[in-house]
Amino acid sequence: MAVSICPLDDMSTEARKYIVGAYATAPSLASDDKMQEQNFYNDLILEQDSIRGLEIPFWGNDIHQFGSEFLFELMRPSWENVLSCVPGSVVACGSNKHFGLASDDEAGRNEALKMHKRANSMLHTINDRFGDQSVIAVQIATAPSTPVSGVNASHSSLARSLEELLSWDWQNARLVIEHCDTADIHGSFVKGFMSLEDEITVLGDFIDGNNVGITINWARSAIEGRSVETVVQHLQQVAQRRMLAGLMFSGTSAGDITYGAWQDNHMPFARSFDIEHYEANSLLTSSSIQKCLNAIDPTNLDYMGIKLLGMPIDKCSVSRRVGINRDALFVLSSLLGGGP
Repeated sequence: MAVSICPLDDMSTEARKYIVGAYATAPSLASDDKMQEQNFYNDLILEQDSIRGLEIPFWGNDIHQFGSEFLFELMRPSWENVLSCVPGSVVACGSNKHFGLASDDEAGRNEALKMHKRANSMLHTINDRFGDQSVIAVQIATAPSTPVSGVNASHSSLARSLEELLSWDWQNARLVIEHCDTADIHGSFVKGFMSLEDEITVLGDFIDGNNVGITINWARSAIEGRSVETVVQHLQQVAQRRMLAGLMFSGTSAGDITYGAWQDNHMPFARSFDIEHYEANSLLTSSSIQKCLNAIDPTNLDYMGIKLLGMPIDKCSVSRRVGINRDALFVLSSLLGGGP
């Protein structure tokens, strides 16, 4: 069964809470200044009562560049979090092109399984620290990047990996495939992982009796189809199969001097509702968000959230980093009818 959540159509502020991928906005992506990092998280937490929890990045061993304990000290015990193995998978693919749960290279697949076993151990550590169900979902990716020369993936390899993953104790957290872009008809890609159709097909053999699902990342679906309409199509496709677990809003652009064209750089929202922190060329407009919300029943989601990056990455102020998240949460709450 899916993890229960407060209905998003409830008009109360308490019900309107979101997962925040704060690590993408955090100063630590470009700086080793621990005080600046603490200030960012403290200001973000103080300013926002609409944070349900964090999208916690699992980098392969730790969940923070300064060590896991550093992030533990900044987290709230009441939060419900999502642990994402996608960052660790992307890093590992950079050093081993065969790395991945869907890899036909047995050594690469086993390496991925070992990393996810460490993620499973991290989930236990987080729950031991903050209480049962502190982690409500674990996001995985269907690496490797198949457009890369000599790399192969298959349904059978992913199925074998899922069988092993599901034999472990995830303490009631839902195991969720976060769909990343696959290569388009021209061979263009950013991550180039398995297609959504293939992910749905494989997961279809596990959906009954297992706590599994699929999460759509707005930017990654838009990047794949070079269109905001692709996101709506992906949401409907997954929802129709009753596999839709989460929706994370992360932006992209068809062309921007800073964020690039169709890049997975977690571009902030476009301007709407007179927000202060936005990116003019972002395709993540209030209209495109509303289309997504209209295409599904948001109350059926396990979680919804944001993952945004402030640019230039090494010069963005803490106030802007916090403001980007604050204003995005305001937009989401406003579109869902409840205000900030």
